Amino acid sequence: MMMRRQALGTAGGAAVSGAALLAFILWSVPPTYPSGEPNPAALLLFLLGLLLLVFGFGGLVALALHGRWPNLAGIRDRRKRPDPGVALRQGGLLAAAVGVMGVLTYLGLLDIAFALVTLVIAGLVEAFLQNRKSR
Repeated sequence: MMMRRQALGTAGGAAVSGAALLAFILWSVPPTYPSGEPNPAALLLFLLGLLLLVFGFGGLVALALHGRWPNLAGIRDRRKRPDPGVALRQGGLLAAAVGVMGVLTYLGLLDIAFALVTLVIAGLVEAFLQNRKSR
């Protein structure tokens, strides 16, 4: 079982490192080569920084929300404290959804239907993980 302090450190570290990577990429690395072709390394690093940032902030927001509303973490009894690992899992699912939407945007395939379906699938995966029987 993960402690709240560990979850805060993990999510905060991911958010800070993602923000630092995004700042470095945006200020120092051009997205295209001088010939006009896209720079795949810069685009992949941008996506990695975005995923880290969304994972970190998503986990921090989920930790804050679970303190007020433990049902968001799948806890039925208000006297129990939710596992902080659930907040990190929810931040990871949000980061995965944002990553899928980022790749679809890069490929020119993202529209509102794909965005909504991606978010619904992430929500369904979280609902499944909260309601499965532990062995």
